[in-house]
Amino acid sequence: VSVLYCVFFRPFSKKQKTPFSLFKMVRRDECEFSHFVIHPGHGRRYIPFAFISTKPVLSFQRPKCFSLYQRKKNPRFFAWTRTYRRLHKKHDQDAKTKRRNRKVSRAPRAIVGLDLPTLQETRAKNKKVDRSAKGAAVRAEVAARKAAKK
Repeated sequence: VSVLYCVFFRPFSKKQKTPFSLFKMVRRDECEFSHFVIHPGHGRRYIPFAFISTKPVLSFQRPKCFSLYQRKKNPRFFAWTRTYRRLHKKHDQDAKTKRRNRKVSRAPRAIVGLDLPTLQETRAKNKKVDRSAKGAAVRAEVAARKAAKK
């Protein structure tokens, strides 16, 4: 009968307080199951002795993560894990908020010597002419290509 042995230990003691300035420099682990950050004084480390693993020390954020890992559950199927959130494209909101570009809305103003309605009419007329001329040029080019192929 083979017996599974494992060791649990806390990475930092609860009494050990770190000043805020040093907190940023302290090494933070990542939970093996949920991939959340484990801050100093939190989480547990698990060393499996039954097999030789590529990663000898596994860190877990909470007992829930460890029990799910032991039961060989897949973190992709738990909606609260980072793996699930990445797969379902929810990590954008997780890490950062999306940037919005401000669109400048210009108010049409009259030019000195021209009133606004006539200016708008001429602009609309020029756009129509440009579009129709462009369309005619494209049609002529397509016809020339067809003629060249024959």
